[in-house]
Amino acid sequence: MSIYKVSENDSDFMTPYFEPTAVLKKRVGMKFLFNTAPKSYSEEWEPLELSIKACDSAPVIPTISRWQNYLVLHEAAYNALEGTLGPFGEFLPCTHQGAKFYLFNPLTIAEDLNAVVPGSVTRDNDLISAIEFDEDKLKEVPIFRTKESNVSIYCTEAFKEAVEASSLDGLFFSKNLTQY
Repeated sequence: MSIYKVSENDSDFMTPYFEPTAVLKKRVGMKFLFNTAPKSYSEEWEPLELSIKACDSAPVIPTISRWQNYLVLHEAAYNALEGTLGPFGEFLPCTHQGAKFYLFNPLTIAEDLNAVVPGSVTRDNDLISAIEFDEDKLKEVPIFRTKESNVSIYCTEAFKEAVEASSLDGLFFSKNLTQY
């Protein structure tokens, strides 16, 4: 089994994001906007309007992408991955120009499963320069985060294969687990 860092493919696909004023109007709060420790939002959630921009990419909306420490799923990606991801976080409904999207908030934390190899984490100017995970403790977990880096999302081979089997586009999977 392999562990991957999940990143958005912003060179080939447009990038999803939320306008801060829209988030604050819905009372989701500042912690939602900035990279914070995992927190559930489902009880206070009001659907948000998703914005999508093209930076240096073609004007193509991805079926699945990443925004900060969340995954952004088009309805097709949600339908394909709901059963796989559901037990490991929460789906928060969003829209973009009338189309259904879902924000997946990963709430499974590697440290809670004792899955970070002790002594494996090193930093360079607050960025993770090394981290290792105990793959046996993550066998049943398709996607997770770590307290060591609130902005990173990690996954196992099972999630990567589910994305590829469903022909979902918009993510990169890297065996380089560091922040650079």
